[in-house]
Amino acid sequence: MRTGWGATLAVALLLMTLAAVFTVGVTAQDAGSADRATFPYELPERASLPGTADLSNSAYTVISYTLPYSPPFLIDDPRYAKTCFDIHTLTVYRPVQDGTPLDRRPVVFFVHGGGWTDGYADQYGFVSRSFSGELGWVTVVIDYRLTSDQVTLAENCPARRSGSGPAGVLTATKAAWYPDNIQDVAAALSRTVGYIGDYGGNPEQIVVFGHSAGGHLAALLATHPAYARLRPAIKGVVGLSGAYSVKDLNMVVFGANINQTWPGGITDTEALDEGSPTTYVTKGATLPPFYLLHCGQDLPSLPEQAIMFYNKLGQLGFDVRHDFLPGYDHVSEMAAIAFVTATPTVLIADFMEEAFWGYGVYLPLVARESP
Repeated sequence: MRTGWGATLAVALLLMTLAAVFTVGVTAQDAGSADRATFPYELPERASLPGTADLSNSAYTVISYTLPYSPPFLIDDPRYAKTCFDIHTLTVYRPVQDGTPLDRRPVVFFVHGGGWTDGYADQYGFVSRSFSGELGWVTVVIDYRLTSDQVTLAENCPARRSGSGPAGVLTATKAAWYPDNIQDVAAALSRTVGYIGDYGGNPEQIVVFGHSAGGHLAALLATHPAYARLRPAIKGVVGLSGAYSVKDLNMVVFGANINQTWPGGITDTEALDEGSPTTYVTKGATLPPFYLLHCGQDLPSLPEQAIMFYNKLGQLGFDVRHDFLPGYDHVSEMAAIAFVTATPTVLIADFMEEAFWGYGVYLPLVARESP
């Protein structure tokens, strides 16, 4: 049985539907055409790349590559019938114009939400529809270790990597806790910085974008001192309804997910502070620009989280912007990213353009029609 707030399932179902609209087709004969040696880990045999998306109404065609960013970490997730699934992979979406893959394009590095316990990169291919298909940027969508009690170390597969007991005996070992998730996000960004040039991206133009729990992980990546070496590569951070002080979340809504994510659960406030971006917003820190958004019908306590984080960043003199999205809820604000003219996408793209090219002037949104 699922745990956590009911919206998690709704988000997953809607995003999977959108992902189906944006299905990326791959063929086995394409597998040899990508330079697999450019990433340090061999791709599993199941991977075929590159794939080509049929975006007949978009400005650009998009090809995709699924690549490893760390040694394989195999999990089972019965919620999605995933068996022996390698969670340490990312997908790169690269724009193509007139049959030629583009190079040195800005990079959107996307971290999905799902309460730290749910969601996979293959549900979020639609994120590249606007950023790659319409704007001609490279989009990177990552998987990371989920902390759900229902996600376990894979044991019943030939490439079994972890777990105890003889083959065929399932011990159902929980796959991850915090900080496994943020360590994966950092590893994925590190690989992106090192190798995205081979797949059309500009490693000097990367913005990190996260939604919900992904917004928490994106902000933590940009603030936690353990990952400071990556900070110069981050030109900006977008947090869409993120969490920034975990202990101050509404525990009726988020408590079950926190208990599955932090070993000490909701009562270990010291550990929750260690895993909260706001802890590391201090005078004298060097942080990238932040853009924080929340919506009119958001999950309880997330609007307060955005306002609190915005105020703390602003009071200490950091570059931070904030916008409110009336008429959207926690699901629809994310689904809107599939549409380049939707208000959330317009706002976020405007911020990203400034972060990529350093316009130096932030202009407010000129309202455009939402889908």
